[in-house]
Formats: sequence, C-alpha cells, structure tokens
Amino acid sequence: MKNILVLFTIFLTFFSSCQKKETQETRKLTLNFQEGDLPSLHPHDLMIHLRGLSIAKTLYEGLTRIDETGKAVLTGAESYQVSPNGMCYTFTLRPNSWSDGAPVLATQYEAAWKEALSPSSDCSRADLLYMIRNAEAAKRGDVPVEEVGIKALDEMTLEISLEYPSPLLLELLAQPICFPLIHPQEKQMHAFNGPFVVDIWAKGDKINLKPNPLFWNCESVGLDEIEVYMIEDSMTAYALFEKEELDWVGLPLSPLTTEMLTRLENQEKLYSHPVDRAFWIFLNTEHPVLSSAKIRQALNLALDRKSITDHILKGGTPLEKSLPFSLLSIIPPHLFSKNEALAQIKLAEGLEEIGYTKEDLPPLVITYSQQANRKQVAEYLQESWMKTLGIPIQLKSEEWNVLRSNLEKGEYIISAAYEAAFYNDPLELLERFITINPCNFPRWTHPEFGKLVTEAKYETDQERRLELLSKAEQLMMEELPFIPVSTDTLFFTHPEGLTGYCFDFVGAVDFSKASFSGRR
Repeated sequence: MKNILVLFTIFLTFFSSCQKKETQETRKLTLNFQEGDLPSLHPHDLMIHLRGLSIAKTLYEGLTRIDETGKAVLTGAESYQVSPNGMCYTFTLRPNSWSDGAPVLATQYEAAWKEALSPSSDCSRADLLYMIRNAEAAKRGDVPVEEVGIKALDEMTLEISLEYPSPLLLELLAQPICFPLIHPQEKQMHAFNGPFVVDIWAKGDKINLKPNPLFWNCESVGLDEIEVYMIEDSMTAYALFEKEELDWVGLPLSPLTTEMLTRLENQEKLYSHPVDRAFWIFLNTEHPVLSSAKIRQALNLALDRKSITDHILKGGTPLEKSLPFSLLSIIPPHLFSKNEALAQIKLAEGLEEIGYTKEDLPPLVITYSQQANRKQVAEYLQESWMKTLGIPIQLKSEEWNVLRSNLEKGEYIISAAYEAAFYNDPLELLERFITINPCNFPRWTHPEFGKLVTEAKYETDQERRLELLSKAEQLMMEELPFIPVSTDTLFFTHPEGLTGYCFDFVGAVDFSKASFSGRR
C-alpha cells in the first residue's frame, strides 16, 4: 500500500510538472525583431522604430492607450476635464506603481515631457509635443522649459495647456513620447509601469519579458512570457515559424518576402491590417543634383508606382499624391503618372539649371536596408532611372539602425522608408517640413509651405483648416522633396489561437492583452 501511494505521488508530481510545462509553453509568445536590437528601452528612443513602439506598449503605461477599435481610452488616467475653449486638459491619475514599488506620479509625466523638450535633449520626436503651450519655443531655447504648459498640480493631477486646440491630444498621449519616467535623463531603464517588465536582455540576441505584478490592470495580462529574438534573415525566421518556434512573422516586426506572402495566402494563413503608412522615396535636397526641383520631378515621372506596389511592396495602393487620401483628400495631379518623355525634358531643364551635363553628373547613391523587399525596390529604381534618364545610379546596403540614423542626420542621397502619422491628422506629417529637424529627412523647407501649415495649426474652422493643409500639400507635390509611392497594408501570420492584440494608428502592435484563447 505504501509503495502504491509513493507511485501515485510520483505520478501526480510528474503530471503536474507536465501540465505546468505545457501551460508555460502555450502562454509564451515568441517574436522576432528582424531590424535588430533596440538602442535603449527609453521611451523617447523607442519612438522611431515600429518594433520600439510595439515593445514600449508592453513595458509602459501612458495616460491613454489605443484599444482594439482604434480609439484612445483612459488607462494611466482615471478621468479628465477639458476647459470650455479646448485649450486646457486636467487629468486625474489612476493609482499605479512602478515595478520597483514606487508610485506613478504626475511629476514624473511633467519631468519626462520637459526632458524631451529641453534644447539639450537628443529626443528626435519632441516635435509631437509642440501642440503644448511654449513647447516648440522651449525646444528652440527661446523660453525656459519651466514655461511649457505641463504642470503637476499635485501627485495625482496633471494639467496640460495647449498652444492651439487639438481634439487628437488623447491619441498622442498613448505614444511613448508621453510616457512618465522616474529618471528622464537616464537611458538605462530599471523600472517599468506597464503590463510587462524586462526579465533578461541579452544585447543583440534576445529580450525576455515577464508580467508586472504591480501593474494596475495586471488581471488583463494573458501571457506568462514574451520572448523576442533578433534574427536578421527572413528565411530563417520563417523556418522557425514553420517549426512552431516563432509565433509571429510579418509586419510590423519581421517583414515577409513576396514569396512568403504568396505561400501563406495559398495556405489561408495570412492576416492583414490596413494602416495609413506611406512609402516615400526621400531625396536629400541638400545634395547638389537633388537641390533642383525639376530633377526631382524627373525622377518621379520616370517611375511606375503601380508596378512597384503590385509586384514588390504588395498590399497597398499607389499614391497619387503626397499623403494618403484618408488623411487629406484633394484631386490628384497628373504629375504623379509615369511620363518618360516629360521626365527627360524635366531632367534636361534641371541639369541646365544647376550647371551639369549627364557626362559630369556624379552617381546618385540609393541606400537601402535589409528589410524585406527593400533591395528589390532599390534595384527597380536603379533600372528605371538609368534606362529612362540615362543617369548613373549606385546601390548601397546599410543596417536599418544605421540607415535610420543617417536619414535623421541627412547623411544619405536617396533612400526609402514607410512613414505614418502618430494620430489621425495630416498636420502631424506636414509640420515635419516646416523646419530642418531630425524628422525632415529631405532637409527641405519652403516659406510659403511653412506659412500655410502654421496658419492651419491655429485655424479653428475645420473647412478652412483642411483648405490650408491641401494648399500646403499641393505645393509639396510640386516641389517633391520625396516621391510618394504607395500606402500600406500590414501582412503577418501567427498561430490560430492568438487573440487580444491590437494596432495603433501608426501600425505598432500592442500585445498587452494578448493571449492564446482556449489554451490557458
């Protein structure tokens, strides 16, 4: 009898162990960052990468969060009030803790935002905060950062005074630029106030996240672990997915090649999500050749954007103007149709304008990253421009983190990337080009353009506001600091049981409430 009890105990122990192992396996989500590791986990540094934005949503909690319907809902904030003129928002914080046990305070929001707006800060997306009173002036150093319209009235109350009315403030507050920080100037993050915390970070290898037991809404967290790998080769990542060692391949974390898209579509395993990202070919207007608007127009006229969209990028629709139609709707001009004869005329006029001939024209270098299909885009551009215009084009491959940094510094000639607004408004994209700043990759400005966009910022009549922004876009389409190619659709795949994730407007994915349904 004693031996039977011992065997039964061993069986129960083994069975429980297996159950625990199975539960842990099915509740772990494995992801891949094809573009490589992140420079840091500081929210300000995470703003420029979709993978960074996505991981930020697991580690931090802002005043709001974008839900599955695409709307901003209160999370870190319990309630808010708006002044009658729409220029002042007062938020009451929800009780929440950092992972080290310290309370989340209104002063930590104030300090983090003002750090981003400090002239000495290297935050590249501080411009998103310019809707706040004196924010832009403080970033320029014209007024002390203490005069910015961000004020902690007490430990749990935050007041935000705006430069101009913006009903889209709640959407912006869901982004990492608006997350609180205990020590804003430190790049090494030791505590997190979101659904997950960092368990292991092996630089260049993997990141392991585990649930934050002190998170205010920890009961909504449906995963025991998130494991992120750094596999650059898309074929390797896809092979791991097929072996069930990766749970997610595809955008926005690990782009799929054209062949993979076709295979998954045939297997009926392909998921999609439309997003108003635009694929733009950036032209560095500080380059002697690309300083000519006519040469930029010639490059544009030599391209068949439908061919690029259908055969290389896949999933989006050709852009016949600078911005996606869902952001700003005007009649598209014929300038965006392929016209080889006109392209050659524009090139000749541009060369005469800058004093060059085709024979002494220096090679234009197209820089591309290792992301899926970017090399094919670069090769298409090279072939089209050399064939139609007869100008020398060279290709150069760069690791994405390096390329992105060079775009911000203007250290490139031609390069392409997806860009999207962080909230559903054309202003966020257009105002990037008012001044020379890290987000103005083409290094292009125009006095009339700047005047139109600035006037639109303060215009309260919505019809007049859209008219001003449309005029600004029309001017941009004539000057062409970048060549619009297509909108985007996020294609991805994952196990059938994965649910609860959602996307924000820019295309970042939020796994904070993800789970494997039916296998808990």
